[in-house]
Amino acid sequence: MLALHALAWRIAAGGPPLLAPPAAGVHPVALVSVPQRAVAAARVAQGLASKPVRMAESPATPARTLAAPPARPRVTPGARAPAGTGGTRRHAPSRAHGWPVYATRPPPSATLRYALAQSGVASASAGQAELEWRHDATGYALRLATAVEGRPPREWRSTGAFDAAGVAPLRLVERERGHDRRALQFDRDAGRVHFSGASGTPAVVPGAQDRWSWIGQLAAIAEAQAARGPPPDHWDLQVAGLRGDLERWTFRVLPPGEPPPELRGNDLSAPGRRAPALLHVLRATDQPYDLRIEAWLAPSLHHLPAGLRMSTPPGPWSLSLWQRDS
Repeated sequence: MLALHALAWRIAAGGPPLLAPPAAGVHPVALVSVPQRAVAAARVAQGLASKPVRMAESPATPARTLAAPPARPRVTPGARAPAGTGGTRRHAPSRAHGWPVYATRPPPSATLRYALAQSGVASASAGQAELEWRHDATGYALRLATAVEGRPPREWRSTGAFDAAGVAPLRLVERERGHDRRALQFDRDAGRVHFSGASGTPAVVPGAQDRWSWIGQLAAIAEAQAARGPPPDHWDLQVAGLRGDLERWTFRVLPPGEPPPELRGNDLSAPGRRAPALLHVLRATDQPYDLRIEAWLAPSLHHLPAGLRMSTPPGPWSLSLWQRDS
């Protein structure tokens, strides 16, 4: 140790190290007090340090500044699952004063049958669908069942009651092969909606609908409006989807026109009969993969849809329902 201290002193003083071995014999040894900074410098120079030595910085030495990592770009939710049932959660404003409350007249109970056309990523298919709408003084039930060749049958059941804002759904269930896949439930007293497959319980406004009860609500609004005069240019609905989305759907009323070709072969436009004045409404898309809905509401069906076309542009998915008499 004494030799090491002496060597450190020589290095700190700037002198060359002693390279020649000392002569044999007894030599006097002087005890020298060496500053700690010199010891540290010697250890670094000779690689003899057994553990890291923390060096005190001089006050005049500027502190090292670390560059901050680049900010991550904000990703705006836009891409949605091309299944027409919602994907990325996007909640619409829930302030009650920002939503209109419409007069409603629910359509009478009915069972409607449709020809179904569906397209997806790889292929297109056809099938049948049935819409059952039932209501009485205590509540309503809406059931949509689809049967497509090569695919298991699916159905959606929406049940609830009526309130001052019209159709008031309480529960929506999606079923496949006889089993529940997804569901949502409204707590009307608390003004919240709960999802089986998503977290959170966002607030809802009076008149909020689920992904299929809007059919009954829109028909009830159009029925009441027909007795009051021409429809306005649009209607707004708050709609909750099974995947946790809660959105504002604006249905624009389009100018009257000819029914689409898919409806010209049924009894609604049979030869010798005057074509019905279908109420044509459109929910246009705000972002890519939003659900686009085009509906033709039939006064002869109490404004339940004679035709319904849904898609998620620019995605390839689409689903169309065209009413048939039997």
